[in-house]
Amino acid sequence: MTAAAFRPPPGGLLLLLLPLLLLGLHYGYEAYIADACLERGGSFDYETWTCSVSAQFDAARPYLHRHFGKAVVALSFSLSGLIVLLLSWLRHRRR
Repeated sequence: MTAAAFRPPPGGLLLLLLPLLLLGLHYGYEAYIADACLERGGSFDYETWTCSVSAQFDAARPYLHRHFGKAVVALSFSLSGLIVLLLSWLRHRRR
């Protein structure tokens, strides 16, 4: 007797991976903009996302301090996706 292979629900995988991917893309985009500003010899303000050649801005706070709400929302959705996957896996094992 062979057991049917477990196929995770696509909604659970989307909930698990998509928020983390979006958060990673946001982080990379912010780093790209700051790097482009610094290459032009400017100073980048992470709070307002502005580049200035003449002004000097204070040191930047870490990414999670600046975007704490976005990180919490993304991790909450990812956790709910993990829960959906675990529940569907447990339901499959009981069959």
